Amino acid sequence: MVSIFKQLYRYSHPRVMRHNENFWPYIAIRRASEDQIQKLTYCGKNVPLVNLNQLRAKASGDMTILATGPSVNTLDLQKLSGTTFIGVNGAYHLRKNVRFSYYVIVDRGFVKQRADLVKEVLRDEALVLFTTVHCLNDILKYTALKEITCRLAIIEDLSFKVFRGKVMPHEYERNYRDKKGIVLFPTEPCAGFSWDIRQGIFDAGTVAYWALQIAAWLGANRILLAGVDMNNFAAPRFYETERDKLPSFLSSNFEHVIKPAFFHASKELERAKIKTYNLCLNSGLGEDVFEKITPELLFPH
Repeated sequence: MVSIFKQLYRYSHPRVMRHNENFWPYIAIRRASEDQIQKLTYCGKNVPLVNLNQLRAKASGDMTILATGPSVNTLDLQKLSGTTFIGVNGAYHLRKNVRFSYYVIVDRGFVKQRADLVKEVLRDEALVLFTTVHCLNDILKYTALKEITCRLAIIEDLSFKVFRGKVMPHEYERNYRDKKGIVLFPTEPCAGFSWDIRQGIFDAGTVAYWALQIAAWLGANRILLAGVDMNNFAAPRFYETERDKLPSFLSSNFEHVIKPAFFHASKELERAKIKTYNLCLNSGLGEDVFEKITPELLFPH
């Protein structure tokens, strides 16, 4: 039945709409005036969503984006306990050491291959999970709505908005140049920074970049990057072994996509007086991007 719907969708919609084929006709949405998805139903059932408007400037002070680079194993997380944590992907393995307020999962491969961990995130009533409709659709194939007790916030990749045509980086200038809250960078391929996540988010090849834009929307005064190593092209993530590690596209994306986006984003954050530190001293993102520092120096007491 799934393949029949997919084929029907392909025959009845142009190729630029192809990214919607997996969740049609099960998912229906309604957008708010600012363009974010404010209502979503799955097989006719309402999926409760957090209003992105209500999350704007919801947090303040220090916010730690906890990623999964190997350097996490050497961090004194207790020193960061006074910050607000945004976790990404497998960082939830540290749930006994860290209280997550926010979480970001936008990788469909992670949803499928780490389903057990994703289920634990979904059961965490204390956090808001930022995810895409694409990931949510995959989640709902193996998780009943009643099992989801975290709060869901739907975000979108500016290239693949739901039930809209695909917009590739070379088309960003034409489509987003005049959008308030969207800043485009002079990179090739084109990248940018979203100060208004209701409009959508720039991907830039890594979930940490999504989290950076979310942290700015949430109102962080200072952003701390933990486990954003960007140098472990082949090494397992902090919770993995050589035997069970998931593939990484870091090596193919770092120089021409990830690094330029972070470089320009650092200038955006600087202009907004949001100080951002990288807690990985040997991160592939150099001092020209974010100042490197240890938690001990940031929080000496």
